[in-house]
Formats: sequence, C-alpha cells, structure tokens
Amino acid sequence: MSKDLIRVQVSSPRESENSIGVLVDLIFDENGKHTSSSNLQWFPKSLCKIEKVESADEKKELPSCFLTAPKWLIDKKIKK
Repeated sequence: MSKDLIRVQVSSPRESENSIGVLVDLIFDENGKHTSSSNLQWFPKSLCKIEKVESADEKKELPSCFLTAPKWLIDKKIKK
C-alpha cells in the first residue's frame, strides 16, 4: 500500500484513545465558506493526524480542520 499522505478539509473532529472521528462531506456556500457537513468517518491515530487552523477572518466562528492521512485510506473512506 502507498504511504503517500494527503491533506483534506474536514469538520467537527472528535478523538478517542486510538481514533479521530471527523465529518467528511463538506458543503460550501458561493463565497467558499463551510456551511454544513455530514458522514462521520473514523481514522486511526497511528496513520493520521488532525490540524485546526484558526481563521484571520473575524466573521468566521470556527477554525478550519484538516485531516492528513494516507491516500489509500482517504480514497476508501471519502466518496468523490
């Protein structure tokens, strides 16, 4: 299996002892602002990491969240 890592935007991260749960089907408005998400998927912490990026835009309430994971795992869990 390939070890190529990719980074994708996700929403609402949750962590358990060994896993990271995130919503993966994000919906954006015409301005590119994340407005909704669905489809909870769990990823192993041993292969993945989560990153929260605070926005410089004061109107945006929540940080953007990104999951870095092996490409094969993203392909398996996230529909295109």
